Amino acid sequence: MTSVAEYRVHGSTPNPAPEEWGPFEWDEPRLGRQVAGEMTVFRPHGTSGSLQAGFWRTGPTAPGANPDGSHTIVYSSPLGDETAVVLEGSATVTVNATGEKHELVPGSVLSHPKGVELTWEVRAPYFKKYWVIWDGTDVNPAAPTEVTVVNHNDNPQEWAEYHFIEPAEGPQVAGELFFIREGGSTGTHLSGVWRSGKGIAGSDTDPDGTLRTPYTGVLGDETILLLEGEVEVRETESGRVTNYRAGDLIGLNSGQHITWTSKGPFTKKLWVITKDRLPE
Repeated sequence: MTSVAEYRVHGSTPNPAPEEWGPFEWDEPRLGRQVAGEMTVFRPHGTSGSLQAGFWRTGPTAPGANPDGSHTIVYSSPLGDETAVVLEGSATVTVNATGEKHELVPGSVLSHPKGVELTWEVRAPYFKKYWVIWDGTDVNPAAPTEVTVVNHNDNPQEWAEYHFIEPAEGPQVAGELFFIREGGSTGTHLSGVWRSGKGIAGSDTDPDGTLRTPYTGVLGDETILLLEGEVEVRETESGRVTNYRAGDLIGLNSGQHITWTSKGPFTKKLWVITKDRLPE
């Protein structure tokens, strides 16, 4: 049985302390051991599969960077599919097998399938991204192979009301969402943007746009970058209450009952849901 401590909600501000950063080292299949920039991890695990999330940055003093802070990196995301969000700086990413190029600026969301080799040309003087890396054991026969880039500041027409069934409370309506990614290399791997607020659907929404939602993450672990607004998360079993604001990271465990309160007038988040089992 999972303990209360193991079910504790993960959280981080967008500015981890200096001592929390360390060199990013990994084994690149074609090139061997690599060191590039600095990373920090706020979510070291989930309830299934291999799930990690945190920040990565580079600049003039970062390992492997040029004196002006620019950086060239070959990276194939060998540890799993990566969802990355550019927070500061800009870069050009090239798919080495095809020559396809993508321009990354603040707000860009990069979906990088495991094993697809990219060359990153990071521009001076500084670059910072949020990342979620996921790998599972249940291989998806229709695994994606293409790199995609969108921007979370876009306002697509395909917003849809979020309807789901909460095991203890029954059918719920909680805000609106759209999908960025609906499948990965392994297991369940979904990502998208969600919003709530005045005039947006919700089973328990106040006139000022505040929305309260019971939630146990029935689809899997959820890893969140809060884009706008403020949120309170109340953990039902422990009674612990944590407040988050735009820029913060939140990690929810599948099966842990919480009450999610999005404060009015508006809240928006980027979410990644993962589970070591293919969607039914």
